[in-house]
Amino acid sequence: MRSFTLENNCLINIDEKRSAHGDIRTLIEAARRGEADIAILASSAYERQPGGAHLKRFADFESRMSALGLGHISLLRPIGRHGLSFHGFSIMSDEASIERERLIFRTLFPTKPVRWSDYAVSYGLDKKDLSSAAAWAWRNCLGAAQAFWAHENGGRHVFVTTNEGFARLPKKLEFANAVIMTPTQAVQVLTGDNRRMPVAGLRRQSRPVADMDFLLR
Repeated sequence: MRSFTLENNCLINIDEKRSAHGDIRTLIEAARRGEADIAILASSAYERQPGGAHLKRFADFESRMSALGLGHISLLRPIGRHGLSFHGFSIMSDEASIERERLIFRTLFPTKPVRWSDYAVSYGLDKKDLSSAAAWAWRNCLGAAQAFWAHENGGRHVFVTTNEGFARLPKKLEFANAVIMTPTQAVQVLTGDNRRMPVAGLRRQSRPVADMDFLLR
C-alpha cells in the first residue's frame, strides 16, 4: 500500500477550505477506506492557533484532528524538544538524526539559522521566548524540517505539500530519492493515472519516548 505524508499546509488547507482542500480530502477518504496509508506530523512547533496561542498538549492536537475528520490517520513523531514537541509523543534520537534534520532545515531555508539561539540573536529576539509572534517564523521552519524528517525516518513513500519550497529537496544529492508531490499529483498516483512512482529508501527507526522531552539543541 502506498504511504502519503501530509505536510502541515495540507492541514491548513482543510481547516480553511483552501483550493487544495478537495484533493486532500480525497486522500484522507482513501485512508478511511483502507486504500492508502496517510499520516501527518504531530508537533507543537507547528500548531499556532487563532490569536497566537499554540497547542501544548497532545490530547488537544488529537481533539483538533478529530474535529477536522482526521482522527483515523496516522501521526508521526518528531525529534523531542522541550516546548516544540508534545510531551510523551516524540522521539529520542541520536546526533546523526539531529544532523539530518538540520540538513533538511538548511536545504529548505538556506538563509535562516538552524538553531533557535542563533536565529534569536540574528533577529534581535528573546532566546527565552519561543511563543512570541516573531518566534513563529522560525518555529514554522523547524516544523517543516520536522515533517520531512519524520516522513523520511518512517520510510514513507510520498510527501504531499502545497509548499513549493519542498521542491528544493530532490535537487540535492542527499535527498535524491525524495518524492515530493502536490495534493493533485498524489491523487493522480492514488487513482492510477500515474503508475510509476519512485519509492524513497527506508531509514532506521529511532526509539519512541514515552514520558520525556529534551532540551533545545
